[in-house]
Parts: sequence; C-alpha cells; structure tokens
Amino acid sequence: MQHDQIINTIYTYQPNPILERSFLIFRKDGNGDLSPIGDYTVLDAEEKQEISELKLMNIIRQLNGDEELTQLGELTKSRLLFHFKPKSPDEQKQEIVFYTYTGQGVSKENAILTLEGFDDE
Repeated sequence: MQHDQIINTIYTYQPNPILERSFLIFRKDGNGDLSPIGDYTVLDAEEKQEISELKLMNIIRQLNGDEELTQLGELTKSRLLFHFKPKSPDEQKQEIVFYTYTGQGVSKENAILTLEGFDDE
C-alpha cells in the first residue's frame, strides 16, 4: 500500500467479536476515531476464512476509492454476483446480498453486507 493510500484510508474492518464469520466495518472521522457503519457476514460455511477476508478487503478498497482490487476468480473458480435489497426511503440501512456462481446450477448465497450512513456523502 502506498503512503498516500494509508493516509486516505477512511474505511476499515475488524472481526466481529460476537458473531463468527462476521466482520464489523468502520469509518474513521477527522479525529481518527472509528465509528461502526456496517457489517459483512459470510453465509457460506464452506468458504475458507482467507477467501472471505480477501473479498471483504476488496469491498474496503472500493469504499476507500482504490480501484486496484485483488482478482479472485482463479482462486475461487466462481463469479461473485450481488443484489441490492430494496428499501423504503426512510430506511437507514442498505443490505447487499452476495452470491457465488460456479457455472453449474443456480447461484448460492455467499454473504450479506449491511451499510448505514452513506446518504450524507
């Protein structure tokens, strides 16, 4: 990671201490304090922890404006699809469901990303 990327890192994550296979997502404010803005929960019990974390790191990179993502297709032998769950205008949280598709049969639910507080950006 380059020096200016480290300085501009606004979003980060940590393992969820309460829920296994889940991560908390945080936004850093001007003082450097972290505020929770969402979570990423892996639904696919067969997915290796390392793969789950690589997928989440790509999401965090995108939130931070980094376009250099880790290509995971060769590693996972699947495509990652997603769907924004519909929400009413007064709802604060946005849920995004991720699916894996291996080219055979139907796609399988992989993870749920829940984010809150992006309307003010």
